[in-house]
Amino acid sequence: MKYFHQCPQSKTKLVRTLACLGSAIALALVIGAPALAKDAGSATPAPSFQIESPTSAASVASPVSVAILVHDASIGRPEDGLDHLHISVDHGDAVPVYKMPVAPLKLAPGQHTLEVELAGPDHQPLTAPQVVTFTVKP
Repeated sequence: MKYFHQCPQSKTKLVRTLACLGSAIALALVIGAPALAKDAGSATPAPSFQIESPTSAASVASPVSVAILVHDASIGRPEDGLDHLHISVDHGDAVPVYKMPVAPLKLAPGQHTLEVELAGPDHQPLTAPQVVTFTVKP
C-alpha cells in the first residue's frame, strides 16, 4: 500500500501549499489513528480503592470496622512485589497493611479521621489518599 499523496494544483502558491498541508495532516491522522487506538486499548487500568466503611460523617461503635475495596492492585508484602495500604488515624503515623480485611480499630469515643493510601512495593503512593471523618459513639 502506498502512502504517497499528490498535492492539488492551484493557481496561487499559497492556496496550493495550504491545500497540500491540509491533505497531508488528514492523511497523517488516518495513518496514525489505528496505532493510537491500539495503544489506548492496551493500557493497564490504574489501581484504585474506595473506603467502604466507615463512611464520612458516620456514627459508629468501637471497635470500628474498616472496609476498603481495592481495584486493579494485589495487596500483599512489598518484598513479594505486591502493593499495600498505608492507614493513618487522626493524622498519626501511617501503618502499612499487607492483608485484607483490615483489622477493626479500637478507638475512644469522639470524632476521628481515617486516611488511607494505596502504595506500591517501593512504598510510593499509587493514588491520592482518601480521608473520612466519623464519630465513635460513647
